[in-house]
Amino acid sequence: MESSSEQRLGTPRTLVGPGCGRPGCVGNLPLGERFVLWALRQWRQDQALPAEGSPLHRGFQMAGLLAALPDFAIAMDAFLFGARRAMKIHLPTCSKVSRDEATLVALCGLAQGDLDGPMLASLDLMMAPTASRVAAIRLKAFAVALSSAGLRLAPAAGTAGARLN
Repeated sequence: MESSSEQRLGTPRTLVGPGCGRPGCVGNLPLGERFVLWALRQWRQDQALPAEGSPLHRGFQMAGLLAALPDFAIAMDAFLFGARRAMKIHLPTCSKVSRDEATLVALCGLAQGDLDGPMLASLDLMMAPTASRVAAIRLKAFAVALSSAGLRLAPAAGTAGARLN
């Protein structure tokens, strides 16, 4: 029996289902963006490279992205320590997407879409210069791994940021 991509990824029920119709609702996001949002929120819980067996480790393993977990964690550490202000990341069960969460997901989309100039410009505004370079390199590696796993984040031409911001 073929399992759906949401079953294979082990996406929590709170992040699955039809959109609620409200702007900023998690249910309105495509699967790839929901995975990144879920990962951000799980990382917020641990704020460290997750141990084997942790929800974040298991989720990346189920998605076939375990090799990309260190890139993701290092990028998040760069945000934690290099951001010019604290980032608002909701708890995993929250149904609303914060502006900071939307920005981080959009940055992954820019990285995946080979839009390095806009991604770097955005990171430079958000972070200290050395931290933004680390974040850019690691976000790019993470985004490429997502694409290889079939999770597309880059918006179609002309729709950049339309869903999230």
